[in-house]
Amino acid sequence: MSKLFQNKIGFFLVQFLFIALVDFALGGVTYFVLAMMGYMNTEDSTTYNTGNAIFWGNLAESVMVTILVNVFLFFSAKIKYNLLKYIALSIFSYLLTTIAWEILFDDVRSVWHSLFSTNLLGIAFRLNTVVAANLAFYILQQEKKRSQRIREQEVQLLEMQQLKTKAQLEALQAKVSPHFLYNSLNSIASLIHENPDKAETMVLLLSKFFRYSTNAQSQYYTRLADEIEMVKTYLEVEKVRFEERLEYSIIVENEQIKDCLVPQFLIQPLVENSIKHGISKVTRKGNLIINIKNEDKCLIISVFDNGAPFPAQVNSGYGLRSTEEKLHLLGGVEAKMEILDEKDGKTIKMTLEKRFEK
Repeated sequence: MSKLFQNKIGFFLVQFLFIALVDFALGGVTYFVLAMMGYMNTEDSTTYNTGNAIFWGNLAESVMVTILVNVFLFFSAKIKYNLLKYIALSIFSYLLTTIAWEILFDDVRSVWHSLFSTNLLGIAFRLNTVVAANLAFYILQQEKKRSQRIREQEVQLLEMQQLKTKAQLEALQAKVSPHFLYNSLNSIASLIHENPDKAETMVLLLSKFFRYSTNAQSQYYTRLADEIEMVKTYLEVEKVRFEERLEYSIIVENEQIKDCLVPQFLIQPLVENSIKHGISKVTRKGNLIINIKNEDKCLIISVFDNGAPFPAQVNSGYGLRSTEEKLHLLGGVEAKMEILDEKDGKTIKMTLEKRFEK
């Protein structure tokens, strides 16, 4: 038996219990009031049998009225005015109670007579069930409205979260480090007279890089092969600037994983971080290695550089922070980033779930 089915049965039993208790309580009050007014014969020798019939009759009424209230709650949504709903429910519950009582304890042929009977006792006790039905219907209707409001709020919160996530991603992708642009333009300016061919090469590479970054704004993921190509373009620009002081290599474990989808601009900020805060701070030849491996359901992307080590307290700049945020938003539940100190440098290691284009 499914959990949902069990919950529905449990909810129905709670409704039945509520209606039965209200029906019995109102029946007791009605009996007491009518007895005080002299309408009830409290010394009747058949009191035990009558009480037994009333008990089982009220239980049967409660079951039928519980079903009626649930059916009515479903179909009454099309009725515009609440008052009409309660009037209609009152009529149906009165008819159902009368018919049920006559079928169970009297004669089916007397149903029509009972419906229009002016007997005060019969009308009084049947009205108890009508009150119980309306009270249960009111509570269920309020609960339905409350649940609907909660669902609407959850949808609004989800939409707001999606908008927030979208805004965060767009902000992350829209930002290209001004330091990179400033340094590149300065290098181009100094090369124009000294080495026009190299200046032209750098302009073309810079144009290619910004064309990629501009086209990437409309999507959050890209093929790993395209991301690698963009990083290569970025590194070639920096290599023109650093010349022999920068060497790099990109190692991909196998060609198949190049078809994996990765977040746009995931690797480039880390590479930029390595050059800006590592390699540019030392006088020796800089070596940068990007290693991409396949591990079960995840991709492992490592960026190593032999530049200046991280300080004891790492203050995450834009490069590290943007990568962490992208991994959190787009990398899946397994996503994480680690900073590892190596013997001759440092490595930033990223783990993210493999994703393929559908």
